[in-house]
Amino acid sequence: MVTVGFIFLKPAFAGKFYVVERASSSLGIISHNKLTGQIKNIGNGTHVIVYFGSRYGYAISRNGYLSKIDTKTDKIIAQKKISDDTVDFCLSKNLIAVANYTPKDVVVLNKNLNIIKTIKTGSRNIGIEFYKDYLIFELMGKDQIWVVDISKNFKVIKKIKNIGSMPIDALMSDHDYIAAFLLGEKFGVLNLNSMKYHIINYGETEKFSHQIPHYGIYSVWEGKAFIPAVGEKKLVIMNLKTKKKIGSVSLIGYPIFIIFSPNHRVIAINYSGAAHDYLSLINAKNMKVIKNIKAGRRIMFMSFSGNSKLIYASSYFGNSVNVFNVGTGKEIKNIPVQAPSGIFRVPDLINN
Repeated sequence: MVTVGFIFLKPAFAGKFYVVERASSSLGIISHNKLTGQIKNIGNGTHVIVYFGSRYGYAISRNGYLSKIDTKTDKIIAQKKISDDTVDFCLSKNLIAVANYTPKDVVVLNKNLNIIKTIKTGSRNIGIEFYKDYLIFELMGKDQIWVVDISKNFKVIKKIKNIGSMPIDALMSDHDYIAAFLLGEKFGVLNLNSMKYHIINYGETEKFSHQIPHYGIYSVWEGKAFIPAVGEKKLVIMNLKTKKKIGSVSLIGYPIFIIFSPNHRVIAINYSGAAHDYLSLINAKNMKVIKNIKAGRRIMFMSFSGNSKLIYASSYFGNSVNVFNVGTGKEIKNIPVQAPSGIFRVPDLINN
């Protein structure tokens, strides 16, 4: 048995997941490790994101259909077409914000899917996040970050220009808005308290990546950023306070997504290119590779169970979601799902 410095108990089958079924424009429902149904008509399935609120799930499709889903009944209870081309949105307690490619705007709605504000940007938009009374997003075509004050009738209070080449995504870590780029080994950090912006370089090359993620291309934990290096087979670790690279992990391929287990003990990574059938598990404490798992045929995404003991991997060409024991790396379940991509775990609190 492969372990990561702590004892794994035998995993139990539990939890509910929504998995994107690309070909049928549906969300497959996995409950207790069985495919139990579908949520149909969610829009173009080539790129779908699902986020969860206190009871409801919200899904955005590539062709801009925003759906409100009752996670008790697994039914769409409201739907609105927001755009023709969308890849990113976010939730606050009361609002939903959608960053659009086409038209070139950002749309803000309430939780009943009523539009309350449209912000014209003249650019494709991505990396959208809420922070207190701020809404922050990137303008891909202008290499900018805009900060909008929700409390001031959605006034744009800050425009940061020349942030870096081709921004593609972002995430929040405390008061820092962290911007990722498609070109170059660097990322940008905007301190939303001081409104100061700086670039952190973690390499010296200008390598290009063709992979555009669902949401976030790295994870932040305990003041450190875990970054899939652009065009290189490695994971880079940066100290956000000192703005210095503190380590790296050699990988078997070009990483795409990095996710943490809920207990923050294990990192999972999937790949593009020749290693796209694999996922890797890494000990988050000592940054050693636990196991490289041939997890299916083209692993599109993965998700941990709530107790961190299982990992679910979507095998796109294998038409299945494959379930692995995190402690041993062994496959324990194969769930038939047609053309699966994104996997989103419904929070346990919602299901109680």
